[in-house]
Amino acid sequence: MLTTRDKRILEALTIFRCMTRDQIKNLFFRDLKNPVTAANSVLKRLRRDDYIEANTQWKPYTYFLNPSTVKKNSQKISHYLAIVDFYIELCESEKPTLFHVEQRYGSNFMQPDIFMVWKNRSFFVEIQRSRYTTRIMEEKLERYINYFRNKGWYSQSSEYVDQNLPSVWIVSKSPYHVSIDGINIIQTSNVKSFLQRLFSHKEL
Repeated sequence: MLTTRDKRILEALTIFRCMTRDQIKNLFFRDLKNPVTAANSVLKRLRRDDYIEANTQWKPYTYFLNPSTVKKNSQKISHYLAIVDFYIELCESEKPTLFHVEQRYGSNFMQPDIFMVWKNRSFFVEIQRSRYTTRIMEEKLERYINYFRNKGWYSQSSEYVDQNLPSVWIVSKSPYHVSIDGINIIQTSNVKSFLQRLFSHKEL
């Protein structure tokens, strides 16, 4: 029989597609005396009972639902794991009240890595592990404007605390020189640097 924690791990794998052992440990076992041992034991049992699969070529192992929605050797694995790392960073300050990964809005509109509500504000998040040209990034941002103009945001946002237009948060090692009228663009390398700006009243 699945425990409550088992179900939460499976729900997380549904959202994130894949997670490393250490990421699972940090989210679900960090308060235990021996979190690594506890995580290994639970994950071994879930594999034995065919709830999850593992890529054992990577150390620590990377885990997937069984059946998996992503190939174990997919080039997107590192990107998905970066999204998990971002989520863990958020939770160290405050757990998001809503967190959607790769929700699609239509072929002519934006394709964010994340839509979330965090600290009573809504954000679209772009996790940029690869460096795009400024023009490509501008085109990505213009898709947000197209969506807001054609679909409207306010009719979509009644369930959220914040009904203002979401900020677009670009997470990358170095900022892009972009500015699009009608969008609040935030650029940081990680969550910590965003919080430093927030507390110094330079953002939001």
